[in-house]
Amino acid sequence: MIMRHLVAENDRDTFLAQAQDALDKLEEHPAITGVSSGVQQHLTDLTDPVRKQTVRLGFERPRLERLARSLRLKMAEHDVDPADLSMSGLGYANLLFIATVVLELQHARESELTLFLVEEPEAHLHPQLQAALMEFLIEQAEMSVRDDNEGPAGRIQVIATTYSPNLASAVKTENVVVVRPAASSGAGTAVIPLAEIPLEREERRKIDQYLDVTRSELLFARSVILVEGIAEAVLLPVLARHCVLTGSSPSEQQNRRTFRGVTVINVGSVDFKPYIKLLLHEVNGSRLADRLIVITDADPELTADEKKTKKKDPKAGDAAGTTPPDGDSAEPQVDSDEDATVATEDENADKIQYNRGSDLENLRTELGVGAEVFHISEAPHTLEADLLVPGSNNHIVLGKAYLDQHPKSQRQWGEIVGSNSPARTFYVRLRNSKQLISKGQFAHDVARRIADGHQFECPDYLIEAVAASVRRSTL
Repeated sequence: MIMRHLVAENDRDTFLAQAQDALDKLEEHPAITGVSSGVQQHLTDLTDPVRKQTVRLGFERPRLERLARSLRLKMAEHDVDPADLSMSGLGYANLLFIATVVLELQHARESELTLFLVEEPEAHLHPQLQAALMEFLIEQAEMSVRDDNEGPAGRIQVIATTYSPNLASAVKTENVVVVRPAASSGAGTAVIPLAEIPLEREERRKIDQYLDVTRSELLFARSVILVEGIAEAVLLPVLARHCVLTGSSPSEQQNRRTFRGVTVINVGSVDFKPYIKLLLHEVNGSRLADRLIVITDADPELTADEKKTKKKDPKAGDAAGTTPPDGDSAEPQVDSDEDATVATEDENADKIQYNRGSDLENLRTELGVGAEVFHISEAPHTLEADLLVPGSNNHIVLGKAYLDQHPKSQRQWGEIVGSNSPARTFYVRLRNSKQLISKGQFAHDVARRIADGHQFECPDYLIEAVAASVRRSTL
């Protein structure tokens, strides 16, 4: 088929004529004439008494199909002699096959529309090759568009089915159609064209920029948890496994397996609305997600007194502090005079959208879904502060993570833990100084200790989020 498409008719005729000449010459080889002579001798003995027969060994007249069937594609790395395909990886062999099929698209201009169907093109390809392949397929479709006033339109439409977030992230959402089981009872398939979800232009642009390889997993997920930042994304799975879903009963073991299938997505901001609309807007009677949990912070306003900044004595230096105890066995000490950082008021702190929980509830009403589909978990303050669960010993693990970043700040941590409301005090200091801690590193240090078996209690709002993600109202 490829040779018929790629080779002109005159060239095919010449090719067949040359093949015939070559075969005619090959018939004169002793290996062939010798066999013919031997057979002829015995045949003569058998037929001469009645009617003598003559035999001749020769090749069948060559045809393009037979010659093409004898050809073998070979391939190897550049500057290496091509070898049998069995010596190449399956991914490159698949690309070679696609490349041969694509040759047929050269004749798509003779038709109004050519559909190019590709099933799971990501098979056996590493991510870079997946991206290159998708770019190639997109180019084929885009280059095919032409004016059809003087002939067939010659348009090519590529339809690729995939489970790969690499490929899903390579195209705009307007070009993605999600196929999933129907939400209603009984067998059936739901088709959800993302282009039909009524997103504002800016919302769609934001989603298209957001859906990188990691985050595009939400297009494949049935249960999704959206979080504001890296700290929640790091800590939530560890808290779920080590502090929440810890039982040994069959149902609790099933919960742990169920949570493995939950996709935790870091939005990287508080602007959840575009992603909620993408996941929960109903198209053709179905939604992308069966279950959505959003974890957000209340970020309450600071009082006038709380907004006051604390100035560090520039003459104090680092000598005022003392070396913290070695190892992780001791509790944080409070004998240092060093503050972890100079508290500076965040001028943009008051611009935070407050009461985001209530805003999300309003959006839930607009979308016409209930709490069993869209669950909202709101931290009283913010994650790092609310990990200081009242009555728990969480301050030990949190203090060690804090002192990992500021080894001479035992006094400051002691002030936080010793206050009437440690969570509120920590929150105020976080708001007054963005440099108080590196939140990502703090989360990693806390997660490491929890995974190592240190005692820790999960805040209630995160317990509710984990419970909702495994479709249970209580644990």
